[in-house]
Amino acid sequence: MLVQEITNKDISPLKLDDTVAAALLRIDLLHTTRIPVVDENNRLVGMASLDRLIEVVDEETPLKNLELAEPISVPASQHLFEASRVMLAKELYLLPVVDTKMNFIGMLKKKDVLTALGELFNLSSYGSVISVELEQQDFTLSDIVRIIEMEGAKILGVAVQQPDIDHPSYRVSFKLNLEDSSVVSAGLRRFGYTITSEANSEILEGDFSDRADELIRYLDI
Repeated sequence: MLVQEITNKDISPLKLDDTVAAALLRIDLLHTTRIPVVDENNRLVGMASLDRLIEVVDEETPLKNLELAEPISVPASQHLFEASRVMLAKELYLLPVVDTKMNFIGMLKKKDVLTALGELFNLSSYGSVISVELEQQDFTLSDIVRIIEMEGAKILGVAVQQPDIDHPSYRVSFKLNLEDSSVVSAGLRRFGYTITSEANSEILEGDFSDRADELIRYLDI
């Protein structure tokens, strides 16, 4: 899925002639901390950030008289995964989308990105999820996919968690089209794979519902 498929074109950026007061109002209305700023040619030139705006004494000061934060953006042709990485790394609720000449096209909303990721991984599809732990030197998906399909299951989505200090192994989660994944789990265990978790849709639906509520509260929308 590409960024252009979920770009919101209804949210307009700030302009250099806009005042600090106008910027603060937009930040409050959009529940964000940074908003893109464009010049008279609609080219992205920077970001108006809350921490800098609240330091300005005269709120009628135009943004062109301030030092803006460096612009953060993604091209419309970028994949959703990269946009998600940027939003997470930069802690953004709104991410500007631009063309090859840095002309503003629209914005990605964090909520829309989360929804799109859910669709991409088929999180709403009925089925089950199993997680397999793999040592770094043994990391390969082809054999696992073969075993899963040999047991009559179809893979609807795959997510890979990178090794870290607390978990030195890869953790790979598979969303399957089967309500009961016990046959698949047994097949993987026969080939020496370690299953770290498995759950069916009834368990997952409750978990996803709780997580969705937490996300809504976190995003304050």
